[in-house]
Amino acid sequence: MTARLVPIGLITFVFNLGGGLVAPALPLYARTLGADYRDLGLIGASHGLAFALLTIPLGRASDRFGRRAILLLSTIGVGASAALYLVAGHVAGLAAGKLLEAAAWAAFWPTLEAWVAERFGTRAGAAMGVAYGAYAAAFVVGSSIGGFVIEGFGLRAPFALYLAMSGLAAVLVLVLGGGKAADPEARHGVAVTPRIVTTNPAWARSRRALAYATGFVYVYGLGTILAFLPAYGADRALSPRGVGLLLGAYWIARVVGSLGAGRVSDALGRRLVLVPAMLAMVGGAALLVAPLGFGTLFLGAVALGLAAGASAPTCVGLIADHVSAAQRGTAMGLFEAACGVSILGSGLVGGYAAEALGGEAPYVIAGALALAWAGVLAWALRAPARV
Repeated sequence: MTARLVPIGLITFVFNLGGGLVAPALPLYARTLGADYRDLGLIGASHGLAFALLTIPLGRASDRFGRRAILLLSTIGVGASAALYLVAGHVAGLAAGKLLEAAAWAAFWPTLEAWVAERFGTRAGAAMGVAYGAYAAAFVVGSSIGGFVIEGFGLRAPFALYLAMSGLAAVLVLVLGGGKAADPEARHGVAVTPRIVTTNPAWARSRRALAYATGFVYVYGLGTILAFLPAYGADRALSPRGVGLLLGAYWIARVVGSLGAGRVSDALGRRLVLVPAMLAMVGGAALLVAPLGFGTLFLGAVALGLAAGASAPTCVGLIADHVSAAQRGTAMGLFEAACGVSILGSGLVGGYAAEALGGEAPYVIAGALALAWAGVLAWALRAPARV
């Protein structure tokens, strides 16, 4: 299992390292171009719109044309978006770059998740935990040093590094990437269609729907963090270095949550992970809005990172438990589409709420959504009906 995880983890880490570098830079650079919270929300919403529209067709394309081809397409896309960020002189240019970046991510994530599902079957939660851990680790490194890069070389320097990382990611995909959908290795024993899909297809569809909706909820918190936390931290008197470290705290917590939760959910059940994760999201949102100083700001970011880290691989595992072998890419595309709609909603709703009610409003909305969904999951994720 370890040998098969190395290419997945390495490609994921390098693909996302540039994204971590620009995470603190993009909102701060947008501010220098005159952006307010609504503009930041619209930039985030443009990402969500493109992501939601493209994940399903690109996930299906990876089933048809192979994982490597679509992964390579994703690396080209992030390189083009980095180039757009570099030359942008207006907020509209940043939004255009975000659209292109979202298209690249829409190619990357369902393809990666389908690759993991077909390689690991019932152990997909643990394997995807490692992949999401590599993704979070990339953002730990990137966002933590992004503030130092900004202070040393200016706000555009992270965009140049993003462009370089995209080239390295393309090389890794060519050397190590996911092969063809018809690769015989993809049909080893643990990756067959789960029995529940054929014996109780309605139940399997309902479990997948729960995973898609849970993705919407946890990504609402992620979208809020990505769109607003740098500006929110700056409004709370954090320096660019402090903003980078705040984002780094979030992503460190995501690493911890990702690496542990997938394995736990494989062994003990998805419900045992997802309900506490939603409650952690509630607590994290409350800490972020509490007027108690920098300590609670960092603790809130950590709690939200743990919640997202635990939810992501567990949702993928829940889908893998209930999807046929022929539809993995499509199912993961649907999951990521739900996540894209969530990013769209968090950007639009959060931006206008922040302008009308204050910078704390987006986190209050995210916490309320998670609290309601925790109750739904506690009731719905029960054992399947007998067949």
